[in-house]
Amino acid sequence: MNVLKKIIFAFFILLVFPTVIFAAPVIKKPTPKTPIVATKSKIPVRVDTSEIESKIHAKAYVVIDRSTGIVLTEKNENLVWPIASTTKLMTAQIVLEKKESPKKIFGVLTEDDVGGAKLYVKNGDAFTIDDLFYSMLVGSANNAANALARSTGLTREEFVDAMNAKAKVFGLKSTVYVDPSGIDPANVSTPMELAKVADEAFKNVFIKKYASTPIRNVRMVNTGTIKKIQNTNWMLTKPAYNNGIVVAGKTGYLEESSWNFVTALRPKDNNAKKELLLVIFGSDSRAQSFADAKTLSSWAWKSYTW
Repeated sequence: MNVLKKIIFAFFILLVFPTVIFAAPVIKKPTPKTPIVATKSKIPVRVDTSEIESKIHAKAYVVIDRSTGIVLTEKNENLVWPIASTTKLMTAQIVLEKKESPKKIFGVLTEDDVGGAKLYVKNGDAFTIDDLFYSMLVGSANNAANALARSTGLTREEFVDAMNAKAKVFGLKSTVYVDPSGIDPANVSTPMELAKVADEAFKNVFIKKYASTPIRNVRMVNTGTIKKIQNTNWMLTKPAYNNGIVVAGKTGYLEESSWNFVTALRPKDNNAKKELLLVIFGSDSRAQSFADAKTLSSWAWKSYTW
């Protein structure tokens, strides 16, 4: 009797629910897991929460991952500050837009001398445009900057107008230029805005070349005299401050600004994905500005992974 009941029950199931037995099974595909190392993302991820602020002496600074524009750390990033000779990064861009031949010979005049760092020359001593660029961006010579501005054929007022017009193109609201050399403390910007100027400047292969040269011999064309120019950026010339590869950089100093520094750096393995853009305002000494840059860049490469 039990056997008969089982047969009747099985027959009933086949009649009412045939698909339970004979339908094709549904095969579920496994849900793909995100690989631990799926793609090499360029976005920096914080892996170390240690602070850096207490170790930095500068008045203001910003450290930016250059490939993404992500700010890694900052202090007073919107502070309006005299930018001193970092002004020359904008001067270089305006001069290069005129596309003068680097071999063109141009004289430095007495009127170009506004004090500060300079080429020690007599009125009319001539250099190639190329050597004037080296003098301006390696040695930070103010008279070289003013001579280059004159080489464009623009008046001083027209040249400064072009600098400010370019700042507007970059969308900079707090950046003001009043002279090509940076000797006037009324040349001002913020760490965030100067970072934009520097980023654009360092994209130019000529500026990048000039601003990463440790030492350059320039030749006075009319006399044949050779002048040795050493970069004001100690990260290029003093091993104590060298913790990576300097892609480009520019220093600036006035009594009103103390020591400013802007640079693009890569770690020693030259990994372009880890390139940093640093702007430092108001370090209390020349040496401290480079020490701050070294400390900030070392911290960034330790605290983030790419």
